[in-house]
Amino acid sequence: MEERIFTFSEAVGLIPQLRAILQEVVDEWNRVKGLNPQIQKARDRSQFDGGSPYGVEYIETVTHLMVLLQQVRDMGVLLKDVDKGLCDFPYMKNGKVVYLCWQLGEDTIEYWHDIETGFAGREPLDDSDHE
Repeated sequence: MEERIFTFSEAVGLIPQLRAILQEVVDEWNRVKGLNPQIQKARDRSQFDGGSPYGVEYIETVTHLMVLLQQVRDMGVLLKDVDKGLCDFPYMKNGKVVYLCWQLGEDTIEYWHDIETGFAGREPLDDSDHE
């Protein structure tokens, strides 16, 4: 699948929908992490036909999480960190593809970074980036 290149306004326009999806992603991810110790116990007992009363809940949660993650991918957004709700939007800046950078909890997109530098290299957008 070819990487989508966003305009600033397209990326900002997705924030409300993305925010709602990512809040669900974070909730489901935390649920998976919370259930994981119980599921690991069942895995450890599997050779002895061990089971878990949490198995169905775990599978349903993981399945829902996968559907949510696919929705983000279908938007063309790159989810970089599930715990933080950190997303990148491929964007053309000065003839070069960079990432507009946004994370859950931020009101709008205010930063960008080179593909190689990642979150640590975030820089504020300037007025020319706001079409």
